[in-house]
Amino acid sequence: MKSLAIRIAIALVFNAITLWVASVLPGVRLGAGFLWAVVVFTAATLLVKPLILALFHRRHAQRADRRTWILSKALTVAAGLLATLAILLVTSLFSNGFTINGIFGWIGATLVIWLASFIYDFVDDGLEAKAHELLGGAASPGKP
Repeated sequence: MKSLAIRIAIALVFNAITLWVASVLPGVRLGAGFLWAVVVFTAATLLVKPLILALFHRRHAQRADRRTWILSKALTVAAGLLATLAILLVTSLFSNGFTINGIFGWIGATLVIWLASFIYDFVDDGLEAKAHELLGGAASPGKP
């Protein structure tokens, strides 16, 4: 339970920073409901992203023998971008604290947040282990 709480806290902080960074793009605005937008964004990330990625990976696995390595990577990138766009759409629809206007706003926000997800994936396990240390627990098994 403690591990889940730490993971959610890290995700909330990182997503707040990510949405704030995306807000400097033209057509992307933060509003009074920013904290609610962060909660919606985090929940959407936890629910929507795995569904879309699983769909793409399942479809790709059925045809893996006919696909080249480059096409495989391109499909993975496309799945990530589609998942990010879906998450942004859900966040924009269900919160007043984050709005995107115009095609360049949608494209820019999708790219910025998709790139930020790489950073999050890279630092998440290390941050979780450090948080466990600081809170007096041992780091999760199998993690740095």
